[in-house]
Formats: sequence, C-alpha cells, structure tokens
Amino acid sequence: MPRYKVSIEFNGTRYSGWQKQPNSNTVEEEIESALSRILTQPVDVIGQGRTDSGVHAEEQVAHFDFPEPLDRDRILYALLGVLPHDIAVWEMQQVSDDFHARFDATARRYRYQIIRRPAPLMRSMSELVLDELNFEAMRYCAQKIEGSHNFDSFTKPDNENPDSVCEVAESSFSESSYQLCYHIEANRFVRHMVRRLVGTMMEVGKGSRTVEEFNDMINNPSKNKNAHGAAAQGLILEKVRYEKS
Repeated sequence: MPRYKVSIEFNGTRYSGWQKQPNSNTVEEEIESALSRILTQPVDVIGQGRTDSGVHAEEQVAHFDFPEPLDRDRILYALLGVLPHDIAVWEMQQVSDDFHARFDATARRYRYQIIRRPAPLMRSMSELVLDELNFEAMRYCAQKIEGSHNFDSFTKPDNENPDSVCEVAESSFSESSYQLCYHIEANRFVRHMVRRLVGTMMEVGKGSRTVEEFNDMINNPSKNKNAHGAAAQGLILEKVRYEKS
C-alpha cells in the first residue's frame, strides 16, 4: 500500500497538542478529518511524536497509507480549503512502505522564543520576560546541556519514555533586537524537557536559582528535583531530521 510523508506547520494556540485524545481538539485529529473528507474514507495519520498543548510547529512530520496513488498537488490544494487557518500541510511525498515518521527520525530541533518588550505580533508564539537576565549565566547552562545526559531532573514520569537519556547535539542562545531564542537539537526528547530546561535557565538568569544548582540537576538527575517549566506558547518544533533528509 502506498505510503505518504507529510510536512505540517501549525499554530498550537487553540489545540490540546498533536496527539488525539477524548473531548479535546488536537492537530492530529484535524488532519485525519481533513484527509478522510478529501479521500472519502478513513485515514490514520502517524506523527513523529507528540507536542504539548499550546506548542507550535514549523515542520511536524507524519505519514499515512492509502490504497492507491495520490496526486500531490491536488491533495495539498484540497487541504488548503478544508483545514483550519492555523494548520497547513505544506509538503507531501510518496515514500517507501517501510518508512516510519517516528521510528526513522534521527533528530528533532526546537527553538524557544522569548521577547524582551511587549510585541503584539510575536506574543502568541513567545514568552514575554521583562526581568533583567544574566545572559552569561544562561549561556553557560546551555553549554552544559550539550552531550549525552539523563534528563530526569527536567521531565515527569512517562510510561512511553521510561528512559530519560538524550544525546544533545546543540544547545545555545541567540539574540536579535528585542528577541532571545534558545535552540536545541537532540536525537530524542522526553516529556516537557525543553520547556523545563528553558524555564530553569531563565530562573538562573533572573538570579532565583544558581548555576551550581543547575549543574547539580544535570550531573545528579532525579525526577524529585524541581525544574521550572516555561510557558508552552514560546516553544516551536523547527525540524525533524531523517538519514536521507
């Protein structure tokens, strides 16, 4: 049966995350509903992973099977008219029938956006932080995140991901005008990891937590340690990498 890989951008403000769940509006559900309407039969969409309520994506990747060849341009155009304005499928391609959006992914990349002054055009996709921040201390913490670590201090119990070890290829901050962005790329992420890393680094920047405390959370991981989570609205899934992409 032909398999199709799709790339999806969405503003997660109105949604309870990616993954389907009872009595909640989710991105996965909207896409399945749209494809099923266009193709006039049920379609099961498999995402590369879930995003939390309020989190956004520039490139969420998913796949679905359909029993006959599909016209890429026709389907993409039809989706424009069926999907809500805050979700878009911007690419679709036929892939090998053993491709899996989740299990074949080799890395995921996120950024977290922080604005340093009121900015209405950025507000729904950024966290507003007016406090003075010690950028040097935050950059030091970001560097400590790179490499292979157990991130138990920055997650919560999760039966789907009982192992909290992740290999982080990049962890850094960038500044431009009134915006501060945190960038992180890793082979995998555990639940709430990025938001708790960012929130805890911001506490270090504000002086309410020390660099030494952050180091201890990295070097001596424990789910009993109290990481601080940043708001979901600032988090964006940028890219999902595959060996051939």
